[in-house]
Amino acid sequence: MPVSGNCRFHAYISIAKRTPGQAKNAICAAFAADMLLKHVVIVDDDIDVFDEERVLWAVSNRFQADRGLVVIANAQGSELDPSAGPGGVTPKWASTPLNRLGIFQPSCGFQTR
Repeated sequence: MPVSGNCRFHAYISIAKRTPGQAKNAICAAFAADMLLKHVVIVDDDIDVFDEERVLWAVSNRFQADRGLVVIANAQGSELDPSAGPGGVTPKWASTPLNRLGIFQPSCGFQTR
């Protein structure tokens, strides 16, 4: 969980996607494991989730909102979240910037694993 998400509201998860729907299952598992999460990013295993610059590169270059955006309305979150409603109820969202075409490799000095 990156510092940019207050170390509790964001999670970056890397998967070696092998089947359709696997990214959505990972999203569901993350939200079920930690009700404080508001935003989950699922990336391919060539992106280092501990390097936020690489994660944001993947979002910028691989994410398409019409195919990879998941929104969950009225979910339980943190009452300490200043943007949440009464009782901590808040929308949650996830993005899946996955390399669907197999051609968008990190550039600008990034090395793939």
